[in-house]
Amino acid sequence: MKKIRWSKKYSIGLVYLDNHRRNYIDIMNELVDVLNQGSCAKKLPLVFHRLAFYIEDYFIKKEMAIQDAPHLLFKEYKKEHQRFTDGISRFEERFRAGETDLCLEMFEFMQTWIENYIKVFGTEAAEYMRSKGYE
Repeated sequence: MKKIRWSKKYSIGLVYLDNHRRNYIDIMNELVDVLNQGSCAKKLPLVFHRLAFYIEDYFIKKEMAIQDAPHLLFKEYKKEHQRFTDGISRFEERFRAGETDLCLEMFEFMQTWIENYIKVFGTEAAEYMRSKGYE
């Protein structure tokens, strides 16, 4: 399986948000390494750990940054963040229950999620965050 390369389609034009998206792509590429090495049972806990930090760091801070934006559908952002968090939690529960071959399914979930997230949630958050002093 090939790693995902950073491209313009992932960029939102705000360094703060782009750095988080790069981190997400890095986590996905770590999962690609796990898949290519056939080490899902051994190394998936590290991916879960990185995802937990990503969720806490990115989702919570982004929600705090846009919560008072009058033109953004804050509840929709929050709902989508929760959908992703719940999906990853279900994968982790399954892994802890003994399913050790779910790395590909998890990768596909993560890939679909980021593609849809980029399509649905455009540049309006970046523009608002820039107006609040984010770079």
